[in-house]
Amino acid sequence: MYINKMKRTFILIAIAFITLTTFGAKAQESPVKSYVGFFSGLSIPQGDFKSTNYDNNKAGFAKTGVTLGLDGAYYFHKNLGIGATIAFHDQGELKSSDVNALAAGYTSSFSADQTTVTAVDRYHYWSALLGPQYSFTYGKFIIDLRASAGILKVSSTPSTQILLSGITNQTTTFSQQSASATVFGYGGNLGIRFKLSDNVFLHFRGAYVSSQGPAITNDNRSTDIGRIVTRQPITSIQTTLGLSFSL
Repeated sequence: MYINKMKRTFILIAIAFITLTTFGAKAQESPVKSYVGFFSGLSIPQGDFKSTNYDNNKAGFAKTGVTLGLDGAYYFHKNLGIGATIAFHDQGELKSSDVNALAAGYTSSFSADQTTVTAVDRYHYWSALLGPQYSFTYGKFIIDLRASAGILKVSSTPSTQILLSGITNQTTTFSQQSASATVFGYGGNLGIRFKLSDNVFLHFRGAYVSSQGPAITNDNRSTDIGRIVTRQPITSIQTTLGLSFSL
């Protein structure tokens, strides 16, 4: 399923690449200078990552948060180069409404009298992605299109402690632990740079990042009833603004 999702994503990226390069053929084909820059903006969770459905064991309850990082590209042949991004992402923590939804779900699954859910920690991860980039100029604008792959360094995910009352088959508190891991990631990047001066550009950037995410550890369970998360997929779209500098 994860492989099929990757294939669909790369097909969409390829279609976008062909479309924009066709448009680029009508634009100015002057060589583009290598550049480096910085950015900040929003990281918006997608799909299972943002889902708040208790019955979906891949639901991440992730929130829109901040992202910031460095971006650049080295052009080795006219408008074709290698681009790279290193970025930090914060996708928030579980809200009281999320905790209440989880508690209601566990109470129903176990036919318990009551459930107490305690949540701590946040989604924090770094992405380091690298891939081919094609750019073309249109007046004062440079449009960049990139497909990329690399790693996501997940430093934390939300953890939960669950205590049920009124049942005999799960009397101890059980938990879903916060995860940290380095996992494979892939995505795409569409950038629009507006020329402010000879070597300085205002950089609008949209990026897509996806990964099967880290494995999740569950402790002190005496039964497999109810919600059990074993891996947390991560998918997000970033919209950012920054400055870039030609080299």
